[in-house]
Amino acid sequence: MTFSEYIEKLAERHIDIRHKKNGEVHFLSSEREKHTALDSVLHYPAVILDRGYGFGYGGGPGAYKKDRNYLLFVVEHVSDTSDYVQIETVLEKCERILDEIFNQILEDKRKNRQWLAFSLEEVEADYVVNSDNQLYGVIAAIPLSEPYKSINCRKAFLLDRTFDETFDKTYK
Repeated sequence: MTFSEYIEKLAERHIDIRHKKNGEVHFLSSEREKHTALDSVLHYPAVILDRGYGFGYGGGPGAYKKDRNYLLFVVEHVSDTSDYVQIETVLEKCERILDEIFNQILEDKRKNRQWLAFSLEEVEADYVVNSDNQLYGVIAAIPLSEPYKSINCRKAFLLDRTFDETFDKTYK
């Protein structure tokens, strides 16, 4: 299960976010949906998971890892951007939902040994204030390291005996 699928499953189980029987969508992922569909598809409160600002490789010989950086948004629509009481209430609600998501990840990590590399110590968070779209909430930058596997790799190189012979003569 990918991290995106895992977060979607958490969102489906959360009492404030889960998809409703009438087909309302409260979760989007950059791995499946385009963000341009926000206004037409998304209902609030919502969780949006974005692949963030890239990935990299690390580790040491025999223990390579692939580091990914996710951005997790929890946002709510506000009807009046000059109603600061409503905005403050929404910010507190979204922060609570983010805390509940992180708490569940830590619990799953402890029970099922899922997402062993996840650590709250490395997560940075901030408030989201998008008054143009009347969206307020929180965003968390989540670095996640996974053991490197050649899962994305296929047999992409054709056999070339002349290359192998030249390589062997040069480097052996």
